[in-house]
Amino acid sequence: MTSSRLEVPAGQSWSCHGCTDCCRNHLVVPLSAAEKERLEGQGWTMADGVDPKQMVVSGLSQPRLGHQADGACVFLDGTKRCRIHTKFGEPAKPLACRLYPFLIFPAGRKIFVGLRFSCPSAAANQGRLLTEYAGELGRLAGEVLPEDCEGLAPPAVAATPGLEWPDFLRFVRWMDTSLSEDQAPVALKLLRTLQWLESVEQGCLDQIVGESADEILEALVRRSKEKVARLPVAPEMPSRFGRLFLRMLVLEHARSTTVEDRSVRSSHRWKLLVAACQFMMGARSTPTVRAELKRVRFAEIERAIGALPPAAETLLDRYFRVKVQSLQFCGKGFHDCSLIEGFSNLVLMYPVILWLARWLAVSDGRATLREGDVQRAVSMADYQYGFAPYLAGRTRLLRRRNDVFRLCAWYAPTGT
Repeated sequence: MTSSRLEVPAGQSWSCHGCTDCCRNHLVVPLSAAEKERLEGQGWTMADGVDPKQMVVSGLSQPRLGHQADGACVFLDGTKRCRIHTKFGEPAKPLACRLYPFLIFPAGRKIFVGLRFSCPSAAANQGRLLTEYAGELGRLAGEVLPEDCEGLAPPAVAATPGLEWPDFLRFVRWMDTSLSEDQAPVALKLLRTLQWLESVEQGCLDQIVGESADEILEALVRRSKEKVARLPVAPEMPSRFGRLFLRMLVLEHARSTTVEDRSVRSSHRWKLLVAACQFMMGARSTPTVRAELKRVRFAEIERAIGALPPAAETLLDRYFRVKVQSLQFCGKGFHDCSLIEGFSNLVLMYPVILWLARWLAVSDGRATLREGDVQRAVSMADYQYGFAPYLAGRTRLLRRRNDVFRLCAWYAPTGT
């Protein structure tokens, strides 16, 4: 797979710093039949620190790697090293391990590369520029993508599919342009992009092509800056349904689920039901879903906060632009959603992240946000991003009420 086809997000860096976050936390690593056979043929014994009986677990759909008692991968040793990597080299590891935290999506004759910000190094933008991984990413793409991937059609921009990839990607480029204005806060750029995409949908402009499309989209982007000139000083409160949906979305992204929790006999389901009831009511105190997210009053989290630290704004800007540039927000990157619906789902991540960051700050006894709060909230939220397909349908209800716009504006920090 030639690296000349790769489209890599600009300005994003990453390197593995050995935190082993991806080897712990009960992450499920699926195995193909060939990978299972290869691991079982490597001759692992108790002397290697691996119990052959616990090495591979047969799941309902496909086998997966086993876990140690503390939730770490069965192959993680006491020095935070992968036993497979140490003994046989990186090529011997399962594809899911070699691919993480990268994501690869085909788009006609191009291949788009994304990144999971659940990896702390990705959220912190630490390491080598992604452009330096072209060769490695090209090889991974050859393993991940089917041979006929060039024939896959692009998702719809609005409701009706039919565009070719070059015309579809024109919309994506203008979205990135809309999100790239340096001086505007992230929330304002998201709101402006929502505004002009709504104009595309309402004006049935989702089928425009060629040079005239660039002229129309440029005019819409320019007009959005006039219609949404600044963040509202007194934003309109989201509807009761919108506030309820957001709290449930926060719970979806805040919860930490272990492999044991997925067991039918686990009490986790009852605990999650109790937590859901508490979040539905939104009164009194939050439940305990993680050690770092303490039991605090909902009212404390809902209080207005001041401006975000500049570094936190930079992080959020990078997060949303990487999602857009890599196509991780629509099509095969997000439950086959259309471009506009997928972006609406992505925008909802802004109030989710700010809500989680506030929860972290209040848990620490603070009334203001720090960069670390936002960085941790981004990693926490992105761990679950894209794994709940039912959320897409509920977002349609929010859009009808204009609650996507209102939620983003409501949770935008003041003073920005």
